[in-house]
Amino acid sequence: MIASALSRRMHSESRHGTANDPPAAGGDRVAFFTPAPAFGGAQRVTVTIANSLAARGHAVDLVAGHLDGEFASLVGDDLTTRDLDIPGVPAAGILAGVPKLVSYLEDRRPAVLFASRTHANLAAIAAGRLASVDVHVAVTEHSPFDHQPTRKDRITARLAARLYPHADDVVAVSEGVATTVVDHTGVSADGTTVLHNPVDIGTIRAGAREPVDNAWLDEPALEPIVAVGRLKASKDFATLLRAFATLHDRRPTTRLVIVGKGTERERLEALADELGVADAVAFPGYTDNPYAYMHRGSVFVLPSKAEGLPTVLIEALACGCAIVSTDCEYGPREILGDGDYGRLTPVGDAERMAETIDVTLDDPPAPDRCRERARHFSMAAGADRYASYIGAVTAGD
Repeated sequence: MIASALSRRMHSESRHGTANDPPAAGGDRVAFFTPAPAFGGAQRVTVTIANSLAARGHAVDLVAGHLDGEFASLVGDDLTTRDLDIPGVPAAGILAGVPKLVSYLEDRRPAVLFASRTHANLAAIAAGRLASVDVHVAVTEHSPFDHQPTRKDRITARLAARLYPHADDVVAVSEGVATTVVDHTGVSADGTTVLHNPVDIGTIRAGAREPVDNAWLDEPALEPIVAVGRLKASKDFATLLRAFATLHDRRPTTRLVIVGKGTERERLEALADELGVADAVAFPGYTDNPYAYMHRGSVFVLPSKAEGLPTVLIEALACGCAIVSTDCEYGPREILGDGDYGRLTPVGDAERMAETIDVTLDDPPAPDRCRERARHFSMAAGADRYASYIGAVTAGD
Protein backbone atom coordinates (compact mmCIF):
# COMPACT_ATOMS: atom_id res chain seq x y z
CA MET A 1 0.00 0.00 0.00
CA ILE A 2 2.71 2.49 1.01
CA ALA A 3 5.19 1.31 -1.61
CA SER A 4 2.68 1.98 -4.35
CA ALA A 5 1.84 5.35 -2.81
CA LEU A 6 5.44 6.42 -3.23
CA SER A 7 4.96 6.42 -7.00
CA ARG A 8 2.61 9.38 -6.93
CA ARG A 9 2.71 12.78 -5.27
CA MET A 10 0.07 13.94 -2.82
CA HIS A 11 -0.72 17.61 -2.34
CA SER A 12 -3.75 17.74 -0.08
CA GLU A 13 -3.37 20.96 1.97
CA SER A 14 -4.09 21.02 5.71
CA ARG A 15 -3.47 23.58 8.44
CA HIS A 16 -4.29 22.65 12.02
CA GLY A 17 -2.95 23.48 15.45
CA THR A 18 -0.84 26.54 16.07
CA ALA A 19 1.95 26.19 13.49
CA ASN A 20 0.95 29.20 11.44
CA ASP A 21 4.04 31.43 11.67
CA PRO A 22 6.30 31.68 8.59
CA PRO A 23 8.72 28.86 7.81
CA ALA A 24 12.08 29.23 9.55
CA ALA A 25 14.79 31.07 7.66
CA GLY A 26 17.75 29.03 6.52
CA GLY A 27 15.94 25.71 6.74
CA ASP A 28 16.96 25.19 10.39
CA ARG A 29 13.59 24.08 11.71
CA VAL A 30 13.38 20.64 13.31
CA ALA A 31 10.18 18.59 13.49
CA PHE A 32 9.20 15.64 15.68
CA PHE A 33 6.36 13.47 14.40
CA THR A 34 4.39 11.22 16.76
CA PRO A 35 0.94 9.61 16.55
CA ALA A 36 -0.04 11.41 19.79
CA PRO A 37 1.65 12.53 23.02
CA ALA A 38 -0.06 9.63 24.79
CA PHE A 39 0.97 7.05 27.39
CA GLY A 40 4.13 5.18 26.47
CA GLY A 41 7.88 5.56 26.84
CA ALA A 42 8.54 6.53 23.23
CA GLN A 43 5.94 9.28 23.33
CA ARG A 44 7.26 10.75 26.58
CA VAL A 45 10.82 10.71 25.21
CA THR A 46 9.71 12.48 22.02
CA VAL A 47 8.17 15.31 24.03
CA THR A 48 11.22 15.49 26.32
CA ILE A 49 13.69 15.78 23.44
CA ALA A 50 11.57 18.33 21.58
CA ASN A 51 11.21 20.44 24.74
CA SER A 52 14.94 20.34 25.49
CA LEU A 53 15.93 21.44 21.99
CA ALA A 54 13.33 24.20 21.93
CA ALA A 55 14.54 25.45 25.31
CA ARG A 56 18.00 25.83 23.75
CA GLY A 57 16.63 28.11 21.04
CA HIS A 58 16.07 25.64 18.22
CA ALA A 59 12.94 26.17 16.14
CA VAL A 60 11.03 22.98 16.93
CA ASP A 61 7.65 21.75 15.75
CA LEU A 62 5.81 18.90 17.45
CA VAL A 63 3.62 17.29 14.79
CA ALA A 64 1.00 14.82 15.97
CA GLY A 65 -1.66 12.69 14.37
CA HIS A 66 -3.80 13.95 17.24
CA LEU A 67 -2.51 16.44 19.77
CA ASP A 68 -4.05 14.82 22.83
CA GLY A 69 -3.11 12.20 25.37
CA GLU A 70 -1.55 11.88 28.80
CA PHE A 71 1.63 13.75 27.85
CA ALA A 72 -0.06 16.67 26.06
CA SER A 73 0.25 18.71 29.25
CA LEU A 74 4.04 18.23 29.16
CA VAL A 75 4.40 20.03 25.81
CA GLY A 76 6.47 23.13 26.55
CA ASP A 77 5.58 26.69 25.61
CA ASP A 78 8.70 26.93 23.44
CA LEU A 79 7.35 24.29 21.05
CA THR A 80 5.20 25.01 18.05
CA THR A 81 2.53 22.37 17.60
CA ARG A 82 0.71 21.02 14.56
CA ASP A 83 -2.28 18.74 15.01
CA LEU A 84 -2.79 16.86 11.74
CA ASP A 85 -6.20 15.62 12.90
CA ILE A 86 -5.71 12.37 10.99
CA PRO A 87 -9.02 10.67 10.20
CA GLY A 88 -9.68 7.16 11.44
CA VAL A 89 -9.32 4.84 8.44
CA PRO A 90 -9.65 1.09 9.12
CA ALA A 91 -6.35 -0.80 8.66
CA ALA A 92 -4.48 2.38 7.64
CA GLY A 93 -4.04 4.01 11.06
CA ILE A 94 -1.44 6.77 11.10
CA LEU A 95 -0.61 6.04 7.44
CA ALA A 96 -3.86 7.76 6.50
CA GLY A 97 -2.14 10.96 7.54
CA VAL A 98 0.59 10.83 4.86
CA PRO A 99 -1.09 13.51 2.65
CA LYS A 100 -1.40 15.88 5.62
CA LEU A 101 2.18 15.21 6.66
CA VAL A 102 3.33 15.97 3.10
CA SER A 103 1.38 19.21 3.26
CA TYR A 104 3.02 20.07 6.59
CA LEU A 105 6.53 19.44 5.18
CA GLU A 106 5.88 21.64 2.16
CA ASP A 107 4.39 24.37 4.35
CA ARG A 108 7.01 24.45 7.13
CA ARG A 109 10.07 23.02 5.32
CA PRO A 110 11.87 21.57 8.34
CA ALA A 111 15.49 20.64 7.79
CA VAL A 112 15.08 17.44 9.83
CA LEU A 113 12.02 15.31 10.51
CA PHE A 114 12.35 12.88 13.41
CA ALA A 115 9.69 10.20 13.72
CA SER A 116 9.21 7.51 16.34
CA ARG A 117 7.30 4.22 16.55
CA THR A 118 7.43 1.98 13.53
CA HIS A 119 4.06 2.78 11.94
CA ALA A 120 4.69 6.54 12.28
CA ASN A 121 8.17 5.98 10.81
CA LEU A 122 6.59 4.47 7.69
CA ALA A 123 4.35 7.52 7.29
CA ALA A 124 7.36 9.82 7.70
CA ILE A 125 9.38 7.98 5.06
CA ALA A 126 6.48 8.08 2.60
CA ALA A 127 5.86 11.78 3.24
CA GLY A 128 9.54 12.60 2.88
CA ARG A 129 9.66 10.86 -0.49
CA LEU A 130 6.46 12.50 -1.73
CA ALA A 131 7.10 16.06 -0.55
CA SER A 132 8.49 18.61 -3.00
CA VAL A 133 10.97 19.91 -0.40
CA ASP A 134 14.27 18.52 0.84
CA VAL A 135 14.03 17.14 4.36
CA HIS A 136 16.32 14.77 6.24
CA VAL A 137 14.04 11.98 7.51
CA ALA A 138 15.40 10.24 10.61
CA VAL A 139 13.17 7.44 11.87
CA THR A 140 13.64 6.25 15.44
CA GLU A 141 13.45 2.68 16.71
CA HIS A 142 12.84 2.34 20.44
CA SER A 143 12.42 -1.45 20.48
CA PRO A 144 14.34 -4.46 19.16
CA PHE A 145 13.38 -5.02 15.54
CA ASP A 146 13.34 -8.78 16.10
CA HIS A 147 10.68 -8.53 18.82
CA GLN A 148 7.31 -8.50 17.05
CA PRO A 149 4.79 -10.17 19.41
CA THR A 150 1.59 -9.63 17.38
CA ARG A 151 0.52 -10.26 13.80
CA LYS A 152 0.05 -6.53 13.29
CA ASP A 153 3.59 -5.90 14.57
CA ARG A 154 4.99 -8.49 12.17
CA ILE A 155 3.17 -7.01 9.16
CA THR A 156 4.39 -3.52 10.09
CA ALA A 157 7.94 -4.83 10.50
CA ARG A 158 7.89 -6.43 7.04
CA LEU A 159 6.87 -3.08 5.52
CA ALA A 160 9.54 -1.33 7.56
CA ALA A 161 12.22 -3.77 6.38
CA ARG A 162 11.44 -2.70 2.80
CA LEU A 163 11.05 1.03 3.45
CA TYR A 164 13.66 1.83 6.09
CA PRO A 165 16.46 1.94 3.48
CA HIS A 166 14.57 4.91 1.96
CA ALA A 167 14.99 6.93 5.18
CA ASP A 168 18.00 9.20 5.46
CA ASP A 169 18.91 7.60 8.77
CA VAL A 170 17.59 5.15 11.35
CA VAL A 171 18.16 6.42 14.88
CA ALA A 172 18.33 3.62 17.45
CA VAL A 173 18.06 4.25 21.17
CA SER A 174 20.70 1.64 22.02
CA GLU A 175 23.52 -0.29 20.38
CA GLY A 176 21.46 -3.46 20.68
CA VAL A 177 18.47 -1.98 18.86
CA ALA A 178 20.77 -0.68 16.11
CA THR A 179 22.13 -4.20 15.61
CA THR A 180 18.63 -5.65 15.21
CA VAL A 181 17.77 -2.99 12.61
CA VAL A 182 20.84 -3.90 10.56
CA ASP A 183 20.16 -7.63 10.96
CA HIS A 184 16.49 -7.51 9.96
CA THR A 185 16.19 -4.72 7.38
CA GLY A 186 18.07 -3.55 4.32
CA VAL A 187 19.71 -0.77 6.34
CA SER A 188 23.51 -0.84 6.59
CA ALA A 189 25.46 -0.16 9.77
CA ASP A 190 26.41 3.21 8.26
CA GLY A 191 22.71 3.99 7.94
CA THR A 192 22.10 3.88 11.69
CA THR A 193 22.92 6.27 14.50
CA VAL A 194 22.67 5.55 18.24
CA LEU A 195 21.20 8.39 20.31
CA HIS A 196 20.36 7.47 23.90
CA ASN A 197 17.04 8.70 25.27
CA PRO A 198 17.39 11.68 27.64
CA VAL A 199 15.35 12.27 30.78
CA ASP A 200 14.57 15.48 32.65
CA ILE A 201 16.39 14.77 35.90
CA GLY A 202 15.25 18.03 37.51
CA THR A 203 11.60 17.23 36.87
CA ILE A 204 12.07 13.65 38.08
CA ARG A 205 13.67 14.70 41.35
CA ALA A 206 11.03 17.35 41.96
CA GLY A 207 8.29 14.81 41.26
CA ALA A 208 9.91 12.31 43.61
CA ARG A 209 9.26 14.67 46.52
CA GLU A 210 5.54 14.98 45.78
CA PRO A 211 3.02 13.11 47.98
CA VAL A 212 1.62 9.80 46.80
CA ASP A 213 -1.80 8.27 47.39
CA ASN A 214 -0.65 4.91 48.75
CA ALA A 215 -0.17 4.34 52.48
CA TRP A 216 2.20 1.41 51.94
CA LEU A 217 4.82 3.69 50.42
CA ASP A 218 5.02 5.89 53.52
CA GLU A 219 4.95 3.09 56.09
CA PRO A 220 8.50 2.55 57.47
CA ALA A 221 7.73 -1.01 58.61
CA LEU A 222 6.91 -2.13 55.04
CA GLU A 223 9.19 -2.95 52.09
CA PRO A 224 7.39 -1.77 48.93
CA ILE A 225 8.42 -3.20 45.56
CA VAL A 226 7.54 -0.78 42.73
CA ALA A 227 7.17 -1.37 38.99
CA VAL A 228 6.03 1.09 36.32
CA GLY A 229 4.92 0.45 32.75
CA ARG A 230 2.20 -0.38 30.32
CA LEU A 231 0.22 -3.44 31.42
CA LYS A 232 0.85 -5.61 28.37
CA ALA A 233 2.28 -9.07 27.82
CA SER A 234 5.79 -7.99 26.74
CA LYS A 235 6.31 -6.17 30.05
CA ASP A 236 5.80 -9.54 31.80
CA PHE A 237 4.30 -8.33 35.05
CA ALA A 238 2.96 -11.88 35.43
CA THR A 239 6.48 -13.12 36.20
CA LEU A 240 6.92 -10.27 38.68
CA LEU A 241 3.69 -11.29 40.43
CA ARG A 242 4.91 -14.88 40.69
CA ALA A 243 8.26 -13.68 42.00
CA PHE A 244 6.51 -11.45 44.50
CA ALA A 245 4.34 -14.32 45.76
CA THR A 246 7.53 -16.26 46.58
CA LEU A 247 9.21 -13.21 48.10
CA HIS A 248 6.16 -12.24 50.16
CA ASP A 249 6.09 -15.72 51.68
CA ARG A 250 9.68 -15.15 52.85
CA ARG A 251 9.24 -11.49 53.77
CA PRO A 252 5.63 -10.72 54.81
CA THR A 253 6.47 -7.01 55.14
CA THR A 254 6.86 -6.68 51.35
CA ARG A 255 4.19 -5.06 49.20
CA LEU A 256 3.97 -4.74 45.41
CA VAL A 257 2.78 -1.60 43.60
CA ILE A 258 2.46 -1.82 39.80
CA VAL A 259 1.88 1.63 38.28
CA GLY A 260 0.40 1.84 34.78
CA LYS A 261 -2.55 0.98 32.62
CA GLY A 262 -3.16 -1.52 29.84
CA THR A 263 -5.10 -4.45 28.48
CA GLU A 264 -3.54 -6.96 30.89
CA ARG A 265 -4.85 -5.37 34.08
CA GLU A 266 -7.77 -7.73 34.70
CA ARG A 267 -5.63 -10.79 34.00
CA LEU A 268 -2.92 -9.57 36.36
CA GLU A 269 -5.44 -8.82 39.10
CA ALA A 270 -6.84 -12.33 38.68
CA LEU A 271 -3.34 -13.80 38.87
CA ALA A 272 -2.60 -11.90 42.08
CA ASP A 273 -5.79 -13.33 43.55
CA GLU A 274 -4.89 -16.83 42.34
CA LEU A 275 -1.45 -16.56 43.93
CA GLY A 276 -2.97 -15.44 47.22
CA VAL A 277 -1.26 -12.04 47.30
CA ALA A 278 -4.09 -9.75 46.14
CA ASP A 279 -4.19 -8.02 49.53
CA ALA A 280 -0.48 -7.17 49.20
CA VAL A 281 -0.60 -5.91 45.58
CA ALA A 282 -1.86 -2.52 44.34
CA PHE A 283 -2.64 -1.39 40.79
CA PRO A 284 -3.05 2.40 41.11
CA GLY A 285 -3.35 2.89 37.33
CA TYR A 286 -1.72 5.59 35.23
CA THR A 287 -0.10 8.62 36.84
CA ASP A 288 1.82 11.47 35.24
CA ASN A 289 4.18 11.39 38.24
CA PRO A 290 5.47 7.83 38.71
CA TYR A 291 8.61 9.25 40.34
CA ALA A 292 6.86 9.71 43.69
CA TYR A 293 6.21 5.94 43.66
CA MET A 294 9.73 5.05 42.50
CA HIS A 295 11.40 7.22 45.14
CA ARG A 296 9.48 5.58 47.98
CA GLY A 297 10.01 2.01 46.82
CA SER A 298 12.53 -0.22 48.55
CA VAL A 299 13.29 -1.82 45.17
CA PHE A 300 12.29 -0.88 41.62
CA VAL A 301 11.75 -3.86 39.28
CA LEU A 302 11.67 -4.04 35.47
CA PRO A 303 10.45 -7.55 34.49
CA SER A 304 10.26 -7.05 30.69
CA LYS A 305 10.77 -9.74 28.06
CA ALA A 306 12.24 -7.21 25.60
CA GLU A 307 13.15 -3.52 25.60
CA GLY A 308 15.04 -1.01 23.49
CA LEU A 309 16.41 1.46 26.01
CA PRO A 310 13.84 1.49 28.83
CA THR A 311 13.48 5.10 29.93
CA VAL A 312 11.80 3.95 33.11
CA LEU A 313 15.11 2.43 34.29
CA ILE A 314 16.91 5.73 33.74
CA GLU A 315 14.15 7.52 35.64
CA ALA A 316 14.49 5.01 38.49
CA LEU A 317 18.24 5.67 38.62
CA ALA A 318 17.55 9.42 38.79
CA CYS A 319 15.29 8.72 41.80
CA GLY A 320 18.16 6.87 43.50
CA CYS A 321 16.30 3.55 43.37
CA ALA A 322 17.75 0.15 44.09
CA ILE A 323 17.03 -1.67 40.81
CA VAL A 324 16.36 -5.24 39.73
CA SER A 325 15.86 -5.73 35.99
CA THR A 326 15.61 -8.63 33.64
CA ASP A 327 18.68 -8.99 31.45
CA CYS A 328 16.45 -8.66 28.41
CA GLU A 329 17.48 -7.56 24.97
CA TYR A 330 18.13 -4.70 24.78
CA GLY A 331 18.97 -1.78 27.04
CA PRO A 332 18.98 -2.78 30.73
CA ARG A 333 22.55 -4.10 30.67
CA GLU A 334 23.63 -0.99 28.74
CA ILE A 335 21.92 1.37 31.22
CA LEU A 336 23.03 -0.50 34.34
CA GLY A 337 26.65 -0.81 33.26
CA ASP A 338 26.67 -4.63 33.04
CA GLY A 339 25.05 -4.79 36.48
CA ASP A 340 27.23 -2.23 38.27
CA TYR A 341 24.26 0.07 38.96
CA GLY A 342 21.53 -2.52 39.47
CA ARG A 343 21.11 -6.28 39.57
CA LEU A 344 20.18 -8.27 36.45
CA THR A 345 18.10 -11.42 36.44
CA PRO A 346 17.09 -13.88 33.67
CA VAL A 347 13.96 -13.16 31.63
CA GLY A 348 10.89 -15.09 32.76
CA ASP A 349 12.54 -16.70 35.81
CA ALA A 350 10.29 -15.90 38.77
CA GLU A 351 12.40 -17.80 41.31
CA ARG A 352 15.63 -16.01 40.37
CA MET A 353 13.79 -12.69 40.33
CA ALA A 354 12.50 -13.31 43.85
CA GLU A 355 16.01 -14.21 45.05
CA THR A 356 17.51 -11.11 43.41
CA ILE A 357 14.91 -8.78 44.93
CA ASP A 358 15.52 -10.43 48.31
CA VAL A 359 19.29 -9.83 48.05
CA THR A 360 18.73 -6.23 46.92
CA LEU A 361 16.46 -5.49 49.87
CA ASP A 362 19.28 -6.62 52.19
CA ASP A 363 22.09 -4.95 50.22
CA PRO A 364 20.87 -1.95 48.19
CA PRO A 365 23.33 0.20 46.23
CA ALA A 366 24.13 3.72 47.35
CA PRO A 367 21.37 6.07 46.04
CA ASP A 368 23.89 8.79 45.15
CA ARG A 369 25.80 6.37 42.92
CA CYS A 370 22.59 5.55 41.03
CA ARG A 371 21.78 9.23 40.61
CA GLU A 372 25.27 9.88 39.26
CA ARG A 373 24.79 7.17 36.61
CA ALA A 374 21.53 8.85 35.51
CA ARG A 375 23.48 12.00 34.58
CA HIS A 376 24.77 10.23 31.45
CA PHE A 377 21.15 10.25 30.24
CA SER A 378 20.28 13.76 31.41
CA MET A 379 18.37 16.22 29.28
CA ALA A 380 21.51 18.30 28.85
CA ALA A 381 23.52 15.31 27.65
CA GLY A 382 20.68 14.17 25.38
CA ALA A 383 20.17 17.65 23.95
CA ASP A 384 23.91 17.83 23.27
CA ARG A 385 23.74 14.57 21.31
CA TYR A 386 20.70 15.65 19.30
CA ALA A 387 22.08 19.14 18.66
CA SER A 388 25.35 17.62 17.40
CA TYR A 389 23.39 15.25 15.17
CA ILE A 390 21.26 18.05 13.71
CA GLY A 391 24.35 20.19 13.13
CA ALA A 392 26.09 17.34 11.33
CA VAL A 393 23.22 16.46 8.98
CA THR A 394 22.41 20.08 8.14
CA ALA A 395 26.02 21.24 7.66
CA GLY A 396 26.39 22.96 4.32
CA ASP A 397 22.63 23.38 3.75
